[in-house]
Amino acid sequence: MASKVNFAFDNNPLGVYQSGQVISGTAELVTDRPKTIRSIFITVNGYGETRWQENEERVGEDGKPTKSLVTHTTTEIYYSCDQHVYGQSGGTQLELPKGKFVFPFRTTIPLNAPTSFNGAHGQIKHEVTLTIDRAVRYNNIFKQCFSVILPHDLNKRQEYAEPLKRIESKSFWWGSIFGAHKPMVMDVSTSYSAYVPGQKIHFHLVLDNQSDVQCQDVKVRLLKNASYRANSSGAKEQLKVTETRVADKHCGEVLKHNKALFDEFLIVPPTTPTTQSERDPIRVSYTLRFIAKTFKLHGGGDLVVDFPLTIGTVPISGSAADKGPGQAQSTGNSYPGTPNFHEDVSEEQFESNTFKPRYPVFPFNGKPGSDEANGAANGPSLYPKVKDSAPAAPAHFTPNPVSPAGPKTSPYPTNPHPAASPKTAPYPSNPQPAAAQKAPPYPTNGPAAAAPGGNFEVLGFSIPPDYQPTPTAPAATAPAGGIGWK
Repeated sequence: MASKVNFAFDNNPLGVYQSGQVISGTAELVTDRPKTIRSIFITVNGYGETRWQENEERVGEDGKPTKSLVTHTTTEIYYSCDQHVYGQSGGTQLELPKGKFVFPFRTTIPLNAPTSFNGAHGQIKHEVTLTIDRAVRYNNIFKQCFSVILPHDLNKRQEYAEPLKRIESKSFWWGSIFGAHKPMVMDVSTSYSAYVPGQKIHFHLVLDNQSDVQCQDVKVRLLKNASYRANSSGAKEQLKVTETRVADKHCGEVLKHNKALFDEFLIVPPTTPTTQSERDPIRVSYTLRFIAKTFKLHGGGDLVVDFPLTIGTVPISGSAADKGPGQAQSTGNSYPGTPNFHEDVSEEQFESNTFKPRYPVFPFNGKPGSDEANGAANGPSLYPKVKDSAPAAPAHFTPNPVSPAGPKTSPYPTNPHPAASPKTAPYPSNPQPAAAQKAPPYPTNGPAAAAPGGNFEVLGFSIPPDYQPTPTAPAATAPAGGIGWK
């Protein structure tokens, strides 16, 4: 084991944050041998990127069309904050002794930072990175992802509380052969047009099959549509759209000349909330699809009814007591309770990124949450608040090293963002008193003369103790040319 880093978030073991919150924690570095370094710095950043390849046909110099593989990609950085916790950027070489060291980090996530996402052709990633700037050798880089959720309150738009309702019909040529032209009619409705993960999408579906075609199955699907944008090729923006199924429900068959009623529900799994911005390189939307499956041989295809659906992070007020469209609903500012945070149900991942973001899942168990007096509460408290959290217990670690040749002040800036906090440092400074800064907390023996046959180090490579240099040939025995081989 050379080195390892364990990241811990203050009072937030799952690492889930809301846009605009303060993220803080510690990075515990463990080394089993001394290292020659220049500095150690921690970066907290968020960025989005898309990338995919397509075959395009272009006209070559000889005028003939040729096919080539083109890569479309784009990258957008939302925020980035660097904190030097040991040494200085581009400074002199220092020695990091063997031991365990804990470095704090702290910054504020921007209010408009988008929700974490991991998809087939792109990602929106938020991570903490500790970098050991090595002298001569490659840098050591350690990363830890965390989830960020941009709030999407479904109570801010009145149309989200409106039900979805539609009647569609379809005729089949199979029945026209025998002189029948009666259609298959689907009448479907839901309680709302927006939901949150964990909530039941109650629907009322009536399939009146007047045709001579049998309906094999009535299916209900929740589909996630991801749009990836790239502008690396120059003038024209490229677009890649994928559709994946995140939830599925089978209601049953309906025979010809029969009518069936389905009062069922579909549970929304942990999934990415609907994208609110039109400018993001990755946009997520949802479709609620009702399908009356028929035999392909009968012609005409399936009877399909699609609704655009919105997935948010704060449920509609009073939706905890939803029993379905047309059913009596309770009034009041009720919520289902405090959500849990579960990993994304999707199995897609962008290249080598295996991190699964966590999203709020509400416990809809038929028991509405308690109403706040006079509607004082705007909604459930989704994320831990720093001011309400108990202080974390102090960690046991080796004191952070202080360079003997460095300044007497703290080896890293105590206020990298003066505009955000002019009076207090955004993270704890070195807890040692000023007097202790003069002497490093580890032995600093000066370079001593190496004994014959002793162990010494040259440019990071150790010479074995039993190494014996090759003796030089006497001048009298040297060849005339002055060059000899041994």
